[in-house]
Amino acid sequence: MGGTVEAKKWLREAAKYLLHGTLFAIVTDVFAIFWAFIFLFLAIIGSLLGIILGFVLLFVFMGFANSIVTGLLWFPVRKGFWIYLAQGFLLGIAIVVIELLPLLLFVSELTALDLTGRILLQIVLFILYAFIDGYLGKAIGGIWKEARVRAALGVSRLRPVPEFVPETKNPDGLRCPRCNGVRLVVETDRSAYCIDCRRGIHPSTWRATTS
Repeated sequence: MGGTVEAKKWLREAAKYLLHGTLFAIVTDVFAIFWAFIFLFLAIIGSLLGIILGFVLLFVFMGFANSIVTGLLWFPVRKGFWIYLAQGFLLGIAIVVIELLPLLLFVSELTALDLTGRILLQIVLFILYAFIDGYLGKAIGGIWKEARVRAALGVSRLRPVPEFVPETKNPDGLRCPRCNGVRLVVETDRSAYCIDCRRGIHPSTWRATTS
């Protein structure tokens, strides 16, 4: 039974990593379309400075995309330009080192594959990279995890809620048949509520005396 629960938990986590990586790829691809035009424009008008600004913008887009997906699947992430920039920079470095560099080591072998082999390789790499991107995205996004503030009150600091005490309404000086108290709230139908013993009184059950 315990093994089944653990297996289900592991499968659920794996599915979330796969979904994280897939959503991250989709969002970054959408951003990449806009980024390509912006980068080209910055490179033309600003040369080296424009290229640097273009990569800064790329990292911001990546960090923003990961923040969206991480907040959707795992936990909320703090917002801000510098947080997106740092998050995207770390993601970019990790993706280059873990995903792109190993491919460069096998370029000759990969280019020798036929069409079917290339298609199968792309499918395998897409699934593998989705898991990797999901794991990296959660881990790096967790650096800027938004703290959930909870009240930390000790028992000694707790204060009881003041109890509501109704005003006495007993113009005839009636007395409670149980405690003989006069702090009553008497209604027009002669039913009453005793403030002292906190119980109701039926008109036919209590002894009434007039002062």
